[in-house]
Amino acid sequence: MNRERNDILDRLPRTDGMTVPEGYFDTFAASMMDRLPAKHAEKAPQKRTLWMKIHPYAYMAAMFGGIWLMMWMFGDIAGTTSYKRMADNPVIAKVLASDQVYQYYDTDIDQYDLLEELYEDGYTPASFHIDDQYN
Repeated sequence: MNRERNDILDRLPRTDGMTVPEGYFDTFAASMMDRLPAKHAEKAPQKRTLWMKIHPYAYMAAMFGGIWLMMWMFGDIAGTTSYKRMADNPVIAKVLASDQVYQYYDTDIDQYDLLEELYEDGYTPASFHIDDQYN
């Protein structure tokens, strides 16, 4: 099988189709230098202005200000604002003054909601004491 492979390779032409004209690389460097533009003298560096000196700090201050505003806004959306009691929030205080809220809340409470509220308040199953009279 190795002999057949060698015979096939011998029958293929050894040119890859890419040829270079005679003497091309002999004059390549000179012709390339002729085509390039002349080198210009370097300009003197500009004097640093006040803005050039403080702009990194101004950008950094703006970035931190933006982060602070973003955190404040997302905290407000998520409901983690500085209101400690619900009555301190004027919108919630107005709603809590309505009797409809209490009627809805009292009629639409189930065991799961009650247990969830107790867990949020810090009660654990170990803190519940069931007397024998309820068994």
